[in-house]
Parts: sequence; C-alpha cells; structure tokens
Amino acid sequence: MSNLMEILIIIAVIAFQTLSGYIGNKYMGAILPLIFSGLVIYIILSGNLNLSVRNVLMPIIGLVALICIYEGGKESKKKKTIKEMEKMKAKDILNK
Repeated sequence: MSNLMEILIIIAVIAFQTLSGYIGNKYMGAILPLIFSGLVIYIILSGNLNLSVRNVLMPIIGLVALICIYEGGKESKKKKTIKEMEKMKAKDILNK
C-alpha cells in the first residue's frame, strides 16, 4: 500500500471518529474501536503477533487514541454550544 493511501486512511479514521463525537452518537463512535479490537484479537489468535511488550502496548495505545479522538469531537461540540449560548444571552441583554 502506498504512503498516500495510508495517510488518506488515517485522515478518514480521524475524521470519522471526530464526526462521531461531534454528533454525539455513541454507537457510531464505537464502530472503529470495535473493528480495531476485533482485528487485533484476530491477529493474535492467528499467530501473526507474538506477545512482546511492544505488541501488547501498541494496540492499547491505538484503542485509547480512538477513544480520545471521539471525546475530542464531543468536547468541541460542547464548547461550540456554550459559545453560542453566551452569544444568545448577550443579544438578549442588548435587546432589553
């Protein structure tokens, strides 16, 4: 697989997880971590991954990264909502 294709896949995964968090859909946000976990379990059971510290730690870091990207999108939505509410309150005060 070319480097460009790998970069595009990574960008798509980050975009999908961020969008899932922004929308606030927990089921949509759980799709990629479940696929990732299933893939790691399959690779371990098929014998293509030996149990070294690196090979155990990297999937955990990947899973945590996917969850953090989801939470980042969720926080972004929360901040935007708070900012919009502050603007609405300011307009209400000015209109009185």
